[in-house]
Amino acid sequence: MIDNESQERRNRPGDGTDRRDYAPPGRLRRILHDYRTTVWGMAGLVLLLLILFAGTTAYAVNERFKRDVAQIAYTRDAEAVQYLLEKEEQAVAQLNDTVQALERRVGELTPETAPYLVVSLAERRVWYLEGTDTLFTAPVAVGSGQTLVMGGRTQRFQTPRGRMTITHKERDPTWVPPDWHYHRIAQRQGLRIVNMSNASPGALNGRFAAGREPIAGGVIYIPPYGSPQRKHKGVLGAAKLEMRDGYYFHGTKDESSIGSAASAGCIRMRRADILWMYENVPVGTAVYIY
Repeated sequence: MIDNESQERRNRPGDGTDRRDYAPPGRLRRILHDYRTTVWGMAGLVLLLLILFAGTTAYAVNERFKRDVAQIAYTRDAEAVQYLLEKEEQAVAQLNDTVQALERRVGELTPETAPYLVVSLAERRVWYLEGTDTLFTAPVAVGSGQTLVMGGRTQRFQTPRGRMTITHKERDPTWVPPDWHYHRIAQRQGLRIVNMSNASPGALNGRFAAGREPIAGGVIYIPPYGSPQRKHKGVLGAAKLEMRDGYYFHGTKDESSIGSAASAGCIRMRRADILWMYENVPVGTAVYIY
């Protein structure tokens, strides 16, 4: 009896299938089969939440990074601003010191009792002043402003501005031409240049006369310093009053140039005027050129 019932239960259709469906794997398969749409919807929702979580986390990290960078930049900027403020305070202090020093310097430079010379390049005139009194005035010639290119270097013929001092006086002065004098002649006449300025003083003796530019065979020779060929009399007129760097008040052979911009930078004067200056303006006199 028992064997027949057991055999009957084993032969019932679907018994094996039911047991598999209610096992854990079977239940999962059944859920996936019966609720496919719902399961995939939930899976998509979970995936979306994961994506949102990842994006939110990345955004938060990025914002924190930018905040940290901004904090670092702000700190550095604040330090830079503080540094600039300190430098500005130092500059202001130095400027105050400079202004005070300049005021003292102006006070030292401004003549009080001693006569002084004033030259106006625009008016081409010189005044010898003492206080508010004009002791002497005369027309002058000043630098032409022309330029000369010599081996890649440019020489500009202009009278310098500023304060100078009479350092030396001389009657019947000798002019020692600078090298540019020979370059200018060479360019005007199409001559080749041979520079002998460093040769011995007697290197050109017997070939060229003293006080003359040595020119022969299409060549102009720049004479040695100290040589007779480099000493020219009469070019500077009857007298000169030397300032600095080769700039003088001096006479000229061409008095028609007085009142114009015609010199190489020196201040030319008529014979009578330069002789008056020679006799009456002492060494050490201040000269203001503007």
